[in-house]
Amino acid sequence: IKIKYMSHKIKIVAIYCCLLFVVKSYSQSSGGDKPETDEFAAKKIETKLTAVVETDSLEPGELNKRAINWIKVESNKYKKASGTTNGNKIECVISFPVKPKDLNPQVDYTGKITMNLVIECKQDRYRYTVSDIKHTSKSGSTTGGSIDNKVPECGSMAMTDIVWKKLKGEALAGAGKVVEDLKEGMKKDSVEGAQKDEW
Repeated sequence: IKIKYMSHKIKIVAIYCCLLFVVKSYSQSSGGDKPETDEFAAKKIETKLTAVVETDSLEPGELNKRAINWIKVESNKYKKASGTTNGNKIECVISFPVKPKDLNPQVDYTGKITMNLVIECKQDRYRYTVSDIKHTSKSGSTTGGSIDNKVPECGSMAMTDIVWKKLKGEALAGAGKVVEDLKEGMKKDSVEGAQKDEW
């Protein structure tokens, strides 16, 4: 009876060990022990300002012309460069100067903020997207880089966390101003909004 009881115990232990091995190997193959690498979580989240703006019965062609006219009009707040059109998609690079307001700044980040602007036109609506917002310093030693960087490109020794947050806020405020101006420009009729060649 003891031998039968022992062999029964051994069977239970053997089955338990087999089950444990199967569960362990399954969890390893599905990444149970390792932290799961979600391809979406791995992608860096980028700050974007985007929205669809409804218009009153306007053709894509008319909206295209309005967007092109707006890019051509010079602004004393920022520069619009590298304007390109591809079908109903208009793109340009916006840049505006930044510098510390203090006379003796803790960090001299004098330089510019740049961003990409894409305008896509469809029947009765357009979509704008401001992305790739970054800071570049004139000296190169205090460049913040992308505003999505937790630590500035130049490092926290060259630019403190407080200054970097302030600069990010300035960049987003500038992007917001660009969006406001674009919306106003897109309200102007393409003939009215075209720059006149006065000579």
